[in-house]
Amino acid sequence: MPMAPPRFLPSMQTASRGMRAQRRKLAAATENLANTNTSRTADGDPYAVKRVAQEERSAEYARLQRSQGDIRLETELETTDSRHFEEPTQPLGRDAEVMGPETEIEAVEKERLEYDPSHPHADEEGYVHYPDVNVAQEMARMTSANRAYEANLTAVDATKKMVRETFKI
Repeated sequence: MPMAPPRFLPSMQTASRGMRAQRRKLAAATENLANTNTSRTADGDPYAVKRVAQEERSAEYARLQRSQGDIRLETELETTDSRHFEEPTQPLGRDAEVMGPETEIEAVEKERLEYDPSHPHADEEGYVHYPDVNVAQEMARMTSANRAYEANLTAVDATKKMVRETFKI
């Protein structure tokens, strides 16, 4: 019988997936800021603002997906006391899916027009099409992603510390 992975491993994997999601959010916001005044990309198309779509995944969803195909189940934990946690009904096996946010980058085709008939990318009416990037909003997204990344990193560090303390016994 194969040995189940240690109980700490899923928490490390979940935090790692969260860190990857925050890096993607940070990269998208950085790219948006860098292209605030880009009227055309290398292929000649207008730059499209990037947004990261994120979906949380639960252990119940992963178990159903493995056993029954493409079924989606979303659950919310309801407790009478915030100190009570739900215990997993099945131990996580080797093929257990990593939980955490699933991310995808989407292009948002919003643009702002500036009148500049002398610009080489101006349309026939003299307007240049720029991406509609809100600098303050992108900076807030960067700050939020950075803080969430740090929180996930703290979770990884705490798990590593628990493992070290466990092996000292």
